[in-house]
Amino acid sequence: MAIAPSELDSALIAILADGEFHSGQQLGDQLGVSRAAIHNHVEKLATLGLDIFRVTGKGYRLAKPLQLLNSEAVKAKLRVENQHVLMHLQHVTGSTNDDLKRLLAEQNELSAGTCVLAEMQTSGRGRRGKAWYSPFGSNLYLSMYWPLYQGLNAAMGLSVAVGIALAEMLSAAGIEGVSVKWPNDVYIQRKKVAGILVELEGQATGEGQAIIGIGLNLAMPENQLAIDQPFTSINQHVPEALDRNWWASALINRCIGILQTHDQQGLQPLIPLWRKYDHFYQQPVTLLLGQHEQQGIAQGIDEFGALLVQQEDGKKRYFGGEISVRNPTR
Repeated sequence: MAIAPSELDSALIAILADGEFHSGQQLGDQLGVSRAAIHNHVEKLATLGLDIFRVTGKGYRLAKPLQLLNSEAVKAKLRVENQHVLMHLQHVTGSTNDDLKRLLAEQNELSAGTCVLAEMQTSGRGRRGKAWYSPFGSNLYLSMYWPLYQGLNAAMGLSVAVGIALAEMLSAAGIEGVSVKWPNDVYIQRKKVAGILVELEGQATGEGQAIIGIGLNLAMPENQLAIDQPFTSINQHVPEALDRNWWASALINRCIGILQTHDQQGLQPLIPLWRKYDHFYQQPVTLLLGQHEQQGIAQGIDEFGALLVQQEDGKKRYFGGEISVRNPTR
């Protein structure tokens, strides 16, 4: 039976993922299309950054095998209390945050923890509209829905809470040198490994929703000129081969757990954990606020997730802006 055109790319990737040679004729027979169609779709996959060898008489194969995400495998590794979570897996999408917003618009209501995972994003974005580079099959790109029953004010500190969840997950895996950068980045040995983008829907005085986007580098290709800051990947810091489905489930488990804590108790019980991982605690920092700068000594966060900065005229709280470090010693 022929594969629907919209599913052909995904089906072809699934076959080639083993890293073995597959002839055009075999692929065409298996997918119910012509050899010419296979050739065209292989060309299309190459534009996604997949390194595909073509050898006369042998066919096509990936330069190295891919471990694709599998929703059933991810669910099987979730905690029992989280196995009800609805999960949508995309091979190639624009933005997982946008996908989740569309689901919310179509269904009006989603259950807490509903996720969209993707192998690749073509329009991934970070904070302040920056592009989030999202190559195929290399990392984790996940967006999670979380209801805010007490209104948008309940969203204060969400990115801080999720950053703590990621730091705890990495540390539990035996990775050293984990730290968090206010308000939404995670580092390993002073190189960025993850970013968080929280987008809000709803009214401040009524119930709201949070769309929490997370990009986590599992095996980012090292030669990436599109990335303008030092970065690292988990595979550089663990001795064993990565199980991408395990990491996806661990990420979901950790996020749900810390979001439930945040719902029930706010950020207050999480402040000691932030202090433990704080990349800039007691460091001289420059806080960029649009065209303006504020300088001082970082003093951690308060119970609302605001950055505390000791300045000449006292300790100040900042809810927005972006930190850059001056003379870091950590």
